[in-house]
Amino acid sequence: MAFIIAQGLPLPVNISQGGSEVFTINLLLTPNSAPVKGEKWEMTFTLPDGIIFPHDGKVVYVVPGALHRELHLLDRGPQFVRFENTVHLNDGSPEAGGFYLVGVRALDNAPLGLAWGRLEIGTTTAPLRFQITPHRPTGNLIGNGGFDQYAFKPDGKWYDNKGVTYAKNLRQLTSWKVGAYEGKGVWRASPTGEPGTFIDLIQGNASANFPEDPEYPFAPGENIVDINGAKSCGFIEQTVPVTPGSWYELSFYTGYHFLRDPITAPTYLRAEVLAGDPAPGTPVVWDDYIHYYSGKGASATDAGKKLNAPGWRKRRLRFQAPAGADRVTVRFANPGRAGFDKELSANPDGDTGMLLAHIRLSPAPSAP
Repeated sequence: MAFIIAQGLPLPVNISQGGSEVFTINLLLTPNSAPVKGEKWEMTFTLPDGIIFPHDGKVVYVVPGALHRELHLLDRGPQFVRFENTVHLNDGSPEAGGFYLVGVRALDNAPLGLAWGRLEIGTTTAPLRFQITPHRPTGNLIGNGGFDQYAFKPDGKWYDNKGVTYAKNLRQLTSWKVGAYEGKGVWRASPTGEPGTFIDLIQGNASANFPEDPEYPFAPGENIVDINGAKSCGFIEQTVPVTPGSWYELSFYTGYHFLRDPITAPTYLRAEVLAGDPAPGTPVVWDDYIHYYSGKGASATDAGKKLNAPGWRKRRLRFQAPAGADRVTVRFANPGRAGFDKELSANPDGDTGMLLAHIRLSPAPSAP
């Protein structure tokens, strides 16, 4: 009988300084090996420098949909654990086909880079690999990045429009400046600060179908901005403090919930970061995105064409704050079909604005 110890995929396990992570251990029989029918085996793992098995750490054996059992630890230390389990491999029992879950933590000063540990069962060994990355603050420099802070006018309310819940008569989208691009290089902010018809706020709980984000989970009450509004090249922007010369990552989600006719027509979004409040000239970083509807159960003959499956995609922009710049302005805008060509008038061309959600701006490691 021969078997392989596999750490699990993907490899290596990524863990940030001061962070916690779970790695898996899989036992796989080699071809033509006899099944293992309930043999008690001892297993050991040794962790690399900077990675520890915490005081309340556990080793759990899991068979998806059938079993979740914490295992007895025979011996343990900060970087060494020996445990046992009754092993079933390819024997057709309910305990066959499982894997082991181990929770570990990286020290705040764990050395960065690839770190090697070791997995052992008898004379069979396998490498245990971790990629230790710099600590990433969980704070968000963007205020109201989930669009859950807003204010209605006295007659404002949420209302349903063919299956999508919109905000009507919104007085304020907290922390954000709202406006529209009018073409030929002219940007017009809302004179009253009210979003008006420049953008639409969509209720997330009712209409979002937000995806899972293990890195930065969505919070209850988050909403969506439709950057189109009432057929306008709308925009939202916010100025935040930064440290000159430091690196940052802007992350956000884009989607689209409206089935256009023809369905091949795309929607648009430009994301950009400008130095200052904002400064003219070339942005520090920018990117244009297009999105084709990718939801389920849609057809071009749907009466309303409003659907609740936006096809969310996570986007990331990394940038270095320019020397001497202690503030940057983050702007999301609908360029429409004409783009932002200073020689052309704005052309929103109907419902061309993308959906935007879950915006974050956080310090990031320097570029490799």
